[in-house]
Order: sequence, then structure tokens, then C-alpha cells
Amino acid sequence: MVKNYFTHPLLRGEMIEYRQYQQDIVNRALYKNSLIVIPTSLGKTIVALLVCLDILLNWKKSKILILAPTRPLVFQHFELFKMNTLLSGQCVALTGKIAPEIRKTIWKSSSIRVYFATPELVKNDIQDSILKKDEFYLIVFDEAQRAVKDYSYTSISKQFYKNSDHDKLPLVIGLSASPGAKEEKIKEICSNLFIEQIIAKSERDDDVLPYVFETHVEHCSIEMNDYHKDLSALLNSMIYDNINWLINNRFIKKKKVESVYRKDLLSLGDYIKSNLDPKNMNFFLLTALKFQSLSLILLYCRDLVESQGSFTLKKFLDNAKENSESKTYQELFLDSRIKEIIKILKDHDNEPPPKLEKVLSVVSQFLDSRGDIKTAKDSLRDTDNVTTKQSDSDYEDKQIPTNYQKKILIFSQYRDTLEEITTFLNDNGISCKGFYGQSNKNGQKGLTQDKQLSILGDFRLGKFPVLVATSVAEEGLNIPNVDLVLFYEPVPSEIRFIQRKGRTGRFSNGKVIILISEDSIDTKYLEISKRRVNRMKSSLQNTNFTLEKYGKRAFENPDKMLESELFFLYEKSKKCSEFVKEDNYNESTNPILDSISSNSNKKIKGLMKRLSYRHRSSNDSELSASFTRKNLEDLYEISLNLDRKKIVERVQRQIHDLLGKAGKNGLEVSYLNEVVGLDQEIIRKAIENLTKMKRTVWVNKNTIALIESVKFLPGHKYSISIEKIVMGKAIVIVNEKWYASLKHQDYFGPRALLKKGNTFNIIGEMYRSAGILHLIVKKII
Repeated sequence: MVKNYFTHPLLRGEMIEYRQYQQDIVNRALYKNSLIVIPTSLGKTIVALLVCLDILLNWKKSKILILAPTRPLVFQHFELFKMNTLLSGQCVALTGKIAPEIRKTIWKSSSIRVYFATPELVKNDIQDSILKKDEFYLIVFDEAQRAVKDYSYTSISKQFYKNSDHDKLPLVIGLSASPGAKEEKIKEICSNLFIEQIIAKSERDDDVLPYVFETHVEHCSIEMNDYHKDLSALLNSMIYDNINWLINNRFIKKKKVESVYRKDLLSLGDYIKSNLDPKNMNFFLLTALKFQSLSLILLYCRDLVESQGSFTLKKFLDNAKENSESKTYQELFLDSRIKEIIKILKDHDNEPPPKLEKVLSVVSQFLDSRGDIKTAKDSLRDTDNVTTKQSDSDYEDKQIPTNYQKKILIFSQYRDTLEEITTFLNDNGISCKGFYGQSNKNGQKGLTQDKQLSILGDFRLGKFPVLVATSVAEEGLNIPNVDLVLFYEPVPSEIRFIQRKGRTGRFSNGKVIILISEDSIDTKYLEISKRRVNRMKSSLQNTNFTLEKYGKRAFENPDKMLESELFFLYEKSKKCSEFVKEDNYNESTNPILDSISSNSNKKIKGLMKRLSYRHRSSNDSELSASFTRKNLEDLYEISLNLDRKKIVERVQRQIHDLLGKAGKNGLEVSYLNEVVGLDQEIIRKAIENLTKMKRTVWVNKNTIALIESVKFLPGHKYSISIEKIVMGKAIVIVNEKWYASLKHQDYFGPRALLKKGNTFNIIGEMYRSAGILHLIVKKII
């Protein structure tokens, strides 16, 4: 394999290793808006880095914006630039923890040229006019397949390209490993990002093939045991009865129950709800809605049993019992077959399902098999695909551990299943940890970002051999190369299949095992993913649509960085490195984002001035002075002071939520001071604001409560479910019958409850306006 090394004045080391196809892509992407599609692990970030370096060198006043959908991904790009270029002092990663006033200064700073951020933050800063769009020569959209519908990528690109002055429009680079199977979606991505060309590479291309390691995909069929078959048969009989009623009463045109799919039932539900009138109830439609809802629930239950295991069905039914006020669930538990199902689940409570036993068998055998030296050597190279020139003998000189521990990544669709897998493996002597998202679900707390990074770090160091993850580990995160990827279930999405599969075979031959329950939804999903992957490859190679050309910034007349400016960057980079070592400070972190307590704000004006200085000559001593840790601590304190109003508003929401849970007895102010844990003056101001807004009332001189908790409010009792959150309102389902609009001014409850999927009871009223049904929420019960 021929190795190529790329030299560039802005690189921190002498050179980086690159592959010829990467350089070819860069040559094509300069300077034309491009969607770059490269399989996972083949170096999209290197392509982006090379394009960025070209622009930064040849246009010394240029700025670049690099966007990624999650904060860990943002910092992954940030670290790549800081570690491998001379621009560490000119890079900044922005997050919502930095106050808007500080971000405004940072956006305007001529000393910062490369910005890393999440799309939501950039979208908000554009709308608030604190970002000057004209200064940016390039925008990089990582995971560009997200640029569909109303995702923030779409809004950002349109905001930049709305500028009538074409000479100030930026170059656009979209990066993706899997943009989608349908040509319509690829076309939508291109349109939303103003793409002018698609540059796609596959593992079979002649110039890519030498760098591709073989990934063997194995499909492992598993037969359900007897009691799982019994559960499935009972659920199928209930499904048949409910769907058959809908067919016999002509709500569904299909003749066979087996031909009715989830999408048919969802369409029927929308039709029924749109035809229900709260003032003139049609009980025949209500009956149809009941059978439609039961059918969907039972299909879900059957898929849980067949694809996941009986434990997930048990958890689902336990949660459904707690939701006893739902009429659909009440109807479900009246069926004698559900009672029989519950009995079977109780009788076999301690028996692991066949899939779980197969997971243990596969993992045990794989870990016990002898790891080869090649895999161990490759693991030492598991970096960010950027390496300084070094011979293979240098690696061979490294001591390769004789007890090299293989790494396994198990993907699971549900957190309940993840929890069951991790418990089962640990109980059987295999050390593993779970990795999932930050949101709380079904009473289970999410993982904080710090905890996620800690788990990944331990996994990378080999402190445990098996990581069990949900979909959060599929996209972009810097998860180390693994020897085996195990799908607990197939996924019907070609994007998710490619991303899961791409976690192995990065630096050595890899293996993928997909567990498939026979005669279940698993077999259908497997066929769907295969078909969509093939269709995506075909769509990329044979696009039947023509991309538009866009007038944008001209790159014909370079304004190249001078030798003196490059020398200054080199010297500054050396000083930064020495500072980092002396301070024992990890360069991959950003002190502005740390929760640092500091009382010093005497240098506000000086720090703000230094951050926003205008470019001077390289021999200016003030210019060469780097920010110290103390400067950044002060800057964080400034951020808090400038954003005091935002903090007070956040505390108001927090107090409102606490009072909502406390009920009519309310809470003492001393307790709120202890729980909230912020300055008492901020808490006092928040309580004062709530009182002025007539949201709280003083029960006594030390205790406050929500006004709706202590006063009688006229209205009706409703059960509502949050269907969708949109700008300024929510779409809710009332009593499982009607769709209604809930405007923000009509909602008098804790904001924390307004999340998609939440169901709760309220006191409120309904009204119609312009033919649309609206809901007023006066009190949460």
C-alpha cells in the first residue's frame, strides 16, 4: 500500500498521512459546494481538514464554521484542529453555556478564525443577529444527512444564502457516510444545503479498495422457545380479533388481517380523529378508534416478545397498569388473554429469552478465542486518522500486550433491553457497561455528557471488553475500533445499518453478527435494510436529477498569509504547548465551559478588549500574549453576570416545577434556597417575578405555593398526551379522542411536562377558533 504524506504550513507536525482518494476529493471540492459521501472510517474529517487549511492559508481574513449535530462531535472536530494544526489559539468551540453577549464578542473577534458549534446554537445566533455571516468563507455540515425537513442545518444554510450579495456567500461542504436510500431524500439534502455536486466513494472503488478492511457480516437465526411462542400466539389472536372488526366494518379496505400494517392503522387513526366532533359524539367512530388503538398496542407487544424478549413485554404491561386512567389500557386488561399472558410471564420470570442466551454465547466464545497480534498492533494506531510520518517498525517496537483484550460493541434498540443485557452479562462474569442518551426515559435517568465520555474513555483503555449501546452510539461519536459489532436486532434504516456496521473494520478485519428471531419483525427489517442499502448505493452512482449552480464568493484572487504571520503562529503554538504542559491542563477541554466559581470580575473590559482586538503585526508583544486559565475563569464569571436575566428565568421555571409537584401545601423559601443552590438574591428575584405574574401566592410568611394549587378553578378534567412540540405551541391528544392546539399563553403548568410522549391529567377548557380546536390548561392534577 503506497503511503502519501501531505505537507502544509499550517500543520503542527511536519506532515500528515493521507490517502490519494482524499486528495482527489479535496481537489474536486475546491471551490464548489459539495456533498461528500465516504463510507464510515475512510476519513471524511481529513478531507474537511485539508479543505479548511487551503482556505485559511490562501485567504488570511477568512473564517470557517464547522457544524456537528451533538456536542461530543463538535469537540471531536475541535480537538482534531487543535492537536494537528498551528491554529489552536484561533479555534473556539461554542455551546449554550456561554452567554449570548460573550458569544457575540467571540463571533466578532478577528483573532478567532475557526468556529465549532451545534446547529441549534448557530441558528439562534443568526436569528438574534449576533453572528456576522459575511465573514465566513466556508461552512462544513457534518452528518449532512440530517439536512432535511425543519432540522437546523436547513435553516442555517438558507440564512447564509439569503444574502443578495453573491460575492459574500460561503463555500459549503456536506459530509455523510449514508445520506439515505431514496433519491428524493438525497435531492432534498442537496437543495437544502445548496449543493452543486455529489462526490461519492464506495468500498469497491479502485482507489479506495486498498484501504478497506474486510467486514464479515453473519446473520444468526434464533428460534423462539415454547413459552415465547405461547405469548406470541395469544397476542396474535388478540390482534386478529381487533383488526378483523375494523375490516368487517369497512374501516380498512384490505381483506386479510395479515396484510394490514402499522402504517394502515396510523392512517386510520388520523382519519377517525379528524372526523370526531366533541359536541356531537359518534360512538361508532369511537368504537373504531378503540379497536385501532388496541391493534397498535398489541402489534407493539408482539414485536417486543418476538424481537426483544419477554422481559420487555413484562415491563411494558407493568407501566401500562400504572397508567390505569387510560381507557385503552383499561380495555386491554379486561381481555382474559392478557391475564393469561401475565401469568405466563410470572411463571417464567427468571428464564432468559433465547436471544439473551445467544448474546452470552457469542460474547463468551469471541472473548475466549485467541486475539491475533495484527489486531492488537492495529489497536495502537486507533487515533483520529491523523498520524505523523512514522515507519511500521516504530509500531512493531511498541510492546504489544500478550493478554490483548478484544472489544465488542452490542447495539440495542431499547434501553430496557440494554439494561437487561448488561445485567445478564455482568451476572455471568463478563464486564460490560451501558451507553445511552442524556434524556430521562420511563423513570430512568440519562447519562450526562461527562459520564458518556468517561465510559468511552474506559472502554478505549480496555477497562471492560463489552459496551452495550443504543442508537446514540451509531452516529459520529469517537468510539474506538471494535473487533465485533453485535446487533441485538436488525434495523430497517439503511443509514443506521451502515453506521452500526462501520464501528468495526476500521483498522483491521472486523466482524458483524446480526441476531434474528425466526418468523418475526426481525426478518422483515433485515430485508428492508438490505434493499435500502443497495438502493442508496445505486442512487448515489446514478442520480437522475441535475443540481443547480449558485453564485457565491469568488476564490480567484488569494490574499495569502505572509511568512511572518505563519512564523508568529508557529511560535505561539509552541508557547501554548508549553503552557499546557506547565499548567497540567488537558488541551481537549475548554475552560470557558467548565463550571468555575470565581469572584474576580475586575478585568472585564480588558478581557473583552483582548478577545476582540484587531489584527496587528506579528512583533506586537500584546498580540502574542495567550489567554491564561485565570483569564478564562474570569471570562466565565463575566458570562454569568451578563446573562443574569437568563439565569433568573431558568430559576423561575425550576421553582415553578418544584411547586407544581408540592401541591397546595407549597414549599418553604429556605428549602428552595437549598435545592436550587444558587445565590439567594437570584432566587428572591425569581419568586418576586412569579408573584408579579400571579403564578404564586404566599401561604404564610415563609411558604409559597402555585396559585392554581390553593384556589378552586372552574373547568373539566381531561387526560392529555403531548403529540408534537412546535414553535409557540404543542399539539395534544385529549382523552385519546381529539387533536387540539395548546398555545403557550393557554398553558399554566410546569414547562418540564411539555415533552413529546408525556401523558398527564389536567383541569382545563376547550374552545374553537378559526375552525381549530384549542385547549386551555389551568391546572395539572
